[in-house]
Amino acid sequence: MAPAAPAAGPKFTWGGLVDAYYMFLFNPADGVNTLNGVGVTAPGIGRAFDTNTNSATLGLTALSLNAAMDPVAFQLDLGYGATGTIINAANGATIGPSSTMAPGTQGSFIVLQAYGTITVMPMLTLDFGKFYTTAGAEVIPANKNWLYSRSLLFNAIPLLHTGARANLKVNDQLSLQASLVNGWNDDPDVNAWKTVGLSATITASPMATIVATTYFGKEAPQAVAPSTPGDLRLLVDVVLALTLSDKLGINVNADFIKAQNNVGGAGMVRYVINDHVNVAARGEFVRQHFDVASANINQEEFTVMVGFPVGKNFELRPEFRGDFSDQMIFAGGTKKNMLTGTLAALTYF
Repeated sequence: MAPAAPAAGPKFTWGGLVDAYYMFLFNPADGVNTLNGVGVTAPGIGRAFDTNTNSATLGLTALSLNAAMDPVAFQLDLGYGATGTIINAANGATIGPSSTMAPGTQGSFIVLQAYGTITVMPMLTLDFGKFYTTAGAEVIPANKNWLYSRSLLFNAIPLLHTGARANLKVNDQLSLQASLVNGWNDDPDVNAWKTVGLSATITASPMATIVATTYFGKEAPQAVAPSTPGDLRLLVDVVLALTLSDKLGINVNADFIKAQNNVGGAGMVRYVINDHVNVAARGEFVRQHFDVASANINQEEFTVMVGFPVGKNFELRPEFRGDFSDQMIFAGGTKKNMLTGTLAALTYF
C-alpha cells in the first residue's frame, strides 16, 4: 500500500510597504517651522498621519502575511513609523479632537491587524482578533488610497477594532457584516461596554458600489466608576464608489457622529492618464458642533496630487493641500488656514 500523501501546508501570501514623505508648511506661525501641534493633541486640526514638516519622515513601514489553511486563514499586519506612534497614542481614545493621550506614549511599533478567519460555509466567514475598521473611504496603508494625505473624515472615525465579526455574502449584489468589538481603537477596552458594528455593501451595478456602516457604543473610560460614563457614540458612515471607466473613478463619503457632534462630507476623483501618470483631487467640509455656539468649528480641505508610478511597486506622489476654518485653529491659534506641500515616496509589493 502506498503511503498516504502528506497533508498540504498553508498557502502564504506576503505583502510590504515603505511609506516616506517630506512636507513643507507654506504659512507657519511666526518663529515656528512646524505644524505647531497638529495631530492627536491639537483640537480641531484634523490631519491624520502627515503631521511632520521640514523633516524627512518614515510614515509607515509595514509587513503583511496571510496564511490560508482551508477552512481557516490567518492575517497578520505589522508596522513601524510615525503612523504607528499616532495610532498607538490613540489607543483608548479617538485620534481626532476628543483625544487626550500624548503622541508616542506606546512607541512606533504597531500590530495593525492580527486575526483568524473561519469559513463556516461558502457564504459565511467569522473573524476573531484585531482588524481594520469597515468605515471610511480611505485606509491606513497609503498606497491603497488615491491621495497621500487622508481626509478630515478619516481622522474622525475609528481605525482599528479588536473583537469578532461575521461576514455574510448574500449574493453578488449584497454583502453584510456584523461585529462586536471593544470600541474605537481600544486594545484592551477602556470600559465595560462593547461596541456593535453593522455594515452593508451593495453592488448596484458594475459601476456603482455603496457601503453603509454604523458603529454604536459608549467609548468613555470607565475607571473605577460603577457604570460607563458619557453618551452613546453613534457613527453613520456612507461611501459611494463610482467606477466610470478604467481610467476615471469618483468616491463620495459622508459621516455623522453623535456624541462627538461631527458631520461632514468628502468627494474624491482620480483619473489615470497612462501607466506612468495619474491625477487625483479631494474636497470636503466638516462641522464640529458644540453646546456653545461660538465654539462651533467649520473646516474645509482641498487637496490635489499627481502620482508617478514606476512599474507596479513604486509611486512618487507630490501633493498640495489647503486646510481652512472659520476659527483661528491653525498655527497655535493664530491663523484660519494652513497650506502644505508634500512629496511622498511609496514602495510596496
